[in-house]
Amino acid sequence: MSAYKLETAPFDPRFPNQNVTRYCYQSYIDFHRCQKKRGEDFAPCNYFQKVYKSMCPNAWVEKWDDQRESGTFPGRI
Repeated sequence: MSAYKLETAPFDPRFPNQNVTRYCYQSYIDFHRCQKKRGEDFAPCNYFQKVYKSMCPNAWVEKWDDQRESGTFPGRI
C-alpha cells in the first residue's frame, strides 16, 4: 500500500465551469501572494500550491516561474 494520498482540487464556486484555466492561474497567483505576505513557512499557503500543481500543466508553471524570476510575469503578486 502506498503512503501517498492522491487528491484533486476541491470545487471552487468562483469557477463553476469545466474550463479550469482561470482556476489554475488564480491558484498560482494566490499561492505566491500568500507566500509574499505571510512568509514561505506559512502552511495554509500550501493549499493553493496543491491546487495549482494538480490543475495546471507543468509547462505553464515553468513558464510562469521563469517570468517571475525575470520580472516579466503579467499577474500582480
